[in-house]
Amino acid sequence: MNVFCYTIGVLNSYNLMEHQLFLQKLGLSERESAVYLALLRSGQMGVSEIARKSGLYRTDVYEALSRLKEENLVLVAPKGKYHVYKAASPKLLEKKFLELSDHFDETIDELAQLHRQPVQTRPQVTYVEGQKGITGIHDDIVTTLKKGDTYLRYSSAIVRGEEKRQNYLSKKYRLMRDVKQLERKVITNVANKAGKHPRLEREIKVVPPDFDLFEYNISQIIYGDKVAVIDYNTETGVIIENPAIAKFQAKIFQLLFRKL
Repeated sequence: MNVFCYTIGVLNSYNLMEHQLFLQKLGLSERESAVYLALLRSGQMGVSEIARKSGLYRTDVYEALSRLKEENLVLVAPKGKYHVYKAASPKLLEKKFLELSDHFDETIDELAQLHRQPVQTRPQVTYVEGQKGITGIHDDIVTTLKKGDTYLRYSSAIVRGEEKRQNYLSKKYRLMRDVKQLERKVITNVANKAGKHPRLEREIKVVPPDFDLFEYNISQIIYGDKVAVIDYNTETGVIIENPAIAKFQAKIFQLLFRKL
């Protein structure tokens, strides 16, 4: 065999394996995939020929054909005392893909519910550094929250720090924040509030000037089961994920927000 023929053989074998794995991901068994591919590649055949082409025993072929007929992926026609089989159009596999997609969506929702349930574990802490790390925290906020949710933010930014803070907000953050119609409540200082444009989805309360200038250039955001603290002075941040801590911090925030 020359090199060209050998290479073509290897490629065909590789493609066959890839196709078989693809069919198995759609829900066909290994034997069903082998039989279906044999029929696609060789056309109409009887059981003996299918067994030879697929490398399976006849009993395995009969079992696979029975399942493929149930899935309407195989057509059967009489030929003398026997039957011959032909592969139905692969386009019919779209139905299996859609069924799998629907099942995926349902299962992901169920798993997400489990993930949101309180668990008696230690808080998970994530530490980040640099501009990308802080941008990642903001992206995590809009990724974590559902449409119409509210997040709570203490913003003790200095005015020049607030301008710099905009450099840490990605296009993804702004887009998902607006698409999800996320609302936010903010506690900040007078100068910082004066630099913000009014927005319907944002409610701001200020710390009285006679109490504290509130200029530390640090933000704390409470969202979902998480509390994030960002220090813009050192470009560092931390996310604490724990339902009890998040609820505790949210209660304190809401109490202070009502008093201001």
